[in-house]
Amino acid sequence: MSVDRWISTRTAILAVVMAVTSPILTAAVTVPGTSAAAPSPAVVRPDSDPFYAVPPHLDSTPDGTVLRSRRLPTSALATPAPAQVWQLLYKTRDNAGRPTATVATLLVPTAKWAGEGSRPLLSYQTPEDGLATFCAPSYLLRAGSVLSGPSSVQFDRDQVKAAIHRGWAVVVPDYEGPRSEFLGAAAAAHGVLDGIRAARSFTPARVSRKAPVGLWGYSGGGFATAAAAQLQADYAPELAISGIAEGGVIADINASVQAVGGQAFSGWLPFGFAALRHVYPHANVNQYLNSAAQAQADAVQHGCAGEAITRGPFFAPLTQFEAWSNSLTSGSFHDFAHSVSPISFGGTPTAPVYLYHGTADELIPVEGARKLAARYRASGADVTLVQDEAQDHGDEQAHGVAGAVAFLDRQFSEQNHRSSGLPQ
Repeated sequence: MSVDRWISTRTAILAVVMAVTSPILTAAVTVPGTSAAAPSPAVVRPDSDPFYAVPPHLDSTPDGTVLRSRRLPTSALATPAPAQVWQLLYKTRDNAGRPTATVATLLVPTAKWAGEGSRPLLSYQTPEDGLATFCAPSYLLRAGSVLSGPSSVQFDRDQVKAAIHRGWAVVVPDYEGPRSEFLGAAAAAHGVLDGIRAARSFTPARVSRKAPVGLWGYSGGGFATAAAAQLQADYAPELAISGIAEGGVIADINASVQAVGGQAFSGWLPFGFAALRHVYPHANVNQYLNSAAQAQADAVQHGCAGEAITRGPFFAPLTQFEAWSNSLTSGSFHDFAHSVSPISFGGTPTAPVYLYHGTADELIPVEGARKLAARYRASGADVTLVQDEAQDHGDEQAHGVAGAVAFLDRQFSEQNHRSSGLPQ
């Protein structure tokens, strides 16, 4: 690759990374031709912040218990919001079901709830997409982006902003937990559902037990939302979910692995392999990778997706990573990746689902959303599938906001009607 093409490719990927891989903010990315600004020195990274420390002896502590809390001034957020803000450390479980603790950011609008019934509670799952705790939403919501420029600090694009301005309380969980278990479906489900439990039990926030509860996430956050929706009936059956919005969801890991091969975004591959081998050590993912691919995964195993993607390799076909011909497209690896994908790992959402996806999605093919919708329906779930024509992954992230908000608003209103005994 020529130097000019390398620089233009890195710059183009940076623009997409800012729009796609971490819609709160993008951490630790430096690209030729851009300048970098360090996060606020007042914000300590989670690994060095005692607030994040997991207490010992949590085995008998109920899941979702608030272990520690701290109030933050609005000015503590990279982009202030008209809300009271807390961070909650709460008990949850990792991908193997072991007790641990993680942090959620809870925002309650300062304006009085003007709707009927109780103020809704939305659990919003950002695309955490990280293998380090400095990729966590609770940190980035405070620290901001290391990238300078007009789009360097954004309050998770329009999603959380839209929810706050609707008057909804919002809990944003660090659902990957302290070990940053990206692509760990069980860890994500536990982190999301226990975050809702924590928010509901946290007295200062005054979240009503009658409050409608919704789930929403896009891309990696859509994966976490799907995992929580599918595992909720078994893990947190007492939670009555009112509505679930899943956008650009990674429904089929195999399809995404094959889609990004040969693209400018093929840096996703070593990062994805690093994530899978970290979360599922029993799968021995390294055996399916050649030595060069293993080294590339090693190089990105302690960072965020944005940095990995801009690092490359670029336009690398999937065959460039294989230990042997088709080692990543058939056989044991294919079966393993299928088993840990939402289309396969089972569970049925207990609330209406709004699935939205761009038909031109270059990273997460729309066929996965179609299969997931079909599987949900076959299990008896109420599913609305919206396929937005000609929208790619980054564009759909913004394009789908209005539909998701309208869907959730309708579900919350209907739940408040039912709770009040009013006619529909």
